[in-house]
Amino acid sequence: MLNFERILVLGSNSFSAAHFINYALEKTDTSVIGCSRSPEYDERFLAYAYKKSQSNRFAFHQLDLNKELIQILELVDDQKPDFVINFAAQGEVRNSWKWPEQWFETNCMGVVRLTEGLRKREFLKRYIAVSTPEVYGSTGIDIAESRNYQPSTPYAASKLAGELHVETLVKRYDFPAVFTRAANVYGIHQQLYRIIPRTIIYLKLGRKITLHGGGQAERAFIHARDVADATWQAATKGESGETYHIAPKGELRSIRSVVSMICDILGTDFENAVEMQDENYGQDARFSLDSSKISQELGWKPKEKFEEAIDEMIAWITDNWELISQQPLDYQHIPS
Repeated sequence: MLNFERILVLGSNSFSAAHFINYALEKTDTSVIGCSRSPEYDERFLAYAYKKSQSNRFAFHQLDLNKELIQILELVDDQKPDFVINFAAQGEVRNSWKWPEQWFETNCMGVVRLTEGLRKREFLKRYIAVSTPEVYGSTGIDIAESRNYQPSTPYAASKLAGELHVETLVKRYDFPAVFTRAANVYGIHQQLYRIIPRTIIYLKLGRKITLHGGGQAERAFIHARDVADATWQAATKGESGETYHIAPKGELRSIRSVVSMICDILGTDFENAVEMQDENYGQDARFSLDSSKISQELGWKPKEKFEEAIDEMIAWITDNWELISQQPLDYQHIPS
């Protein structure tokens, strides 16, 4: 098991990264350096905000991976983190069709430039490539990490392209990289355009929820706190060059069923709350990951219960309604 005194988290303002930082500050004695192209968000959208206020072990730097790589590598040389975990990515599948070159700039070329610099830093003990099951395309039930890649969107293709380069560094230079692929991540502080918070907000506003393809696409949902724990286990216990799936066992849900459940909780009629629309081209019908490898080899298992976490998200939105109701509810594109 590797020990870490200092870590660098790229894309630190992102939903999953913020939960990971909160985990590191709460569960470990590690010092954390956060780095993101945007300024820190309002504390009600940052999972680590409370822990940051209670700790002197966190420092934030606003730096853009695509435009300020030199400064990021200077920060790396100055702070000498034991590991770098890269959450920085251009996400959002649907919009990757509009600006594919921007998705490749961040998810592929940004990763290539970054890791070419990091591989020369001999003090680095571990690089974590945060990946996505989208690289597999639509899956069967409980696929293993050995599944062939079949990306079906520019987002998935761009993520895979960057990761394949990292794989070559592992083979050529013994670059200490570990890859993680998580199921659909959810939890408090999530981006408001994601399906669970959007459903809650739209129901409170009396707006129709659009279900692409009738909401038949199936996903496994994993809580951001469980992802943070799994990512830490992969970082400290994982083997270089290995990939670890992060997913619940036997909890595949259709998008329709998730929306219907939230309607029931909030006392809203499902049929009156939704409208159907054709599926997006390239939208994968199912993501179902087998996470037995990380469970058996690293001792990880999810702890959060889906229904209880949905109640927590409803409470978070309700408690912060004055702020949340004034926020954009659609994806806000920031050019690379």
